[in-house]
Amino acid sequence: MTRFWKTTTLTLGLCLAAGAAPALATSADQEQVDALMKQVMKAYETPKAFTNIASMTISFSGEKMEEQFSSIYGANGAMELRLPNLVLTVLDGYLYAEITGEDSAYLKRPIGSGFESTIVDIFGGSEIIPYDYMLRSGKDEGWIQSMTFGLMQNPKVTSVSEGKDPAGADSQVLEVSGPNGEMKIYVDAATHFITGAEAQVSDGSGPENMSAQITMKMLPKAYDTLPKPITFDPKDRKAVDTLEALFPAEPKPQADGQLAPDFTLPQYAGEEVTLSKLRGKIVILDFWATWCGPCRKGLPMVQKFADWAGTNTDDVVVYAVNVWERGDSFEAVTEMVGDFWAKNKYTMPTLISMNDAVTRAYGISGIPVTVVIGKDGKIVKTHRGFSPGIFDELKAEVEKLRDAS
Repeated sequence: MTRFWKTTTLTLGLCLAAGAAPALATSADQEQVDALMKQVMKAYETPKAFTNIASMTISFSGEKMEEQFSSIYGANGAMELRLPNLVLTVLDGYLYAEITGEDSAYLKRPIGSGFESTIVDIFGGSEIIPYDYMLRSGKDEGWIQSMTFGLMQNPKVTSVSEGKDPAGADSQVLEVSGPNGEMKIYVDAATHFITGAEAQVSDGSGPENMSAQITMKMLPKAYDTLPKPITFDPKDRKAVDTLEALFPAEPKPQADGQLAPDFTLPQYAGEEVTLSKLRGKIVILDFWATWCGPCRKGLPMVQKFADWAGTNTDDVVVYAVNVWERGDSFEAVTEMVGDFWAKNKYTMPTLISMNDAVTRAYGISGIPVTVVIGKDGKIVKTHRGFSPGIFDELKAEVEKLRDAS
């Protein structure tokens, strides 16, 4: 799974079709819809300052992906938008974009004809513009589609009902229909803020008619003044003005037979590890992240191999290596890794890399990647991507190396 700001749509890979026309609201329903929509619009337009934290869970073909987003809106058009792998900041007439894992540069553009046109110019589309921005800007069209990053096509609100949002709170419900799915948007009856949404969308084509279930929870808050002002710190990074210049060049993969690049990394709940100090042992490195679906599928098999190696060998060590995580600090990433490790009952050690130095040294542009290193410190084999047979593959490679030593 590659690092890219458009994680949701690229990961799902849905090719959405036009499909049938959505159901239309009756005149009575339309009056209710119009009244509630006006209340929602007013709720978002009124606050001088506003924050929203949203979580999204997407279930697709047996996979489950969880993402978090946040929006902060302050005075004089200042805003901060945190999306998967991307942070956008608007401040003093400039748009700043930061990519997770890219520590040497940031994008800087003047907001000329407006935020939306600047986003489209940079990213080639408007899918990443949050629905709450559109509501605060008084746009009654497009915000529902924006909630699902464009996965729900041409949605129409057909009626209003009552129900409970994903957190279990009583809500008014905007019933939404589209050519490729159905959606419920939950509205707090007192504040008229949106507190959640549930959608079922499909690609509408092919014999399997692949579909995705989307659940969202929101925590919106209104302020007269933000508790903490919006700021941007360029640090010692270089400013660039195009997305192409912001992304680093693809690293060159390390060839089998080359000396494995050395590193020293902290270990979760353990002492730091230096690769060169492991000479004389066969080393397995498995690069992963909590947000990576293929990594989550492969880790149980790597753990199974680590268990086998611990029982049957004394010269094989296995380390998971967490990379490209989305936490803002080592402490935050450590907590995320620890929670994930405990939840899945993994016992093999995992290292934590807070920058892209190690992945670039190993020529890694996507994960998972599993590297087998011989006792002489040279790379024997690199497995790229998820492999359902990784346990047997690693076992066979290690046994061959042990027989030859």
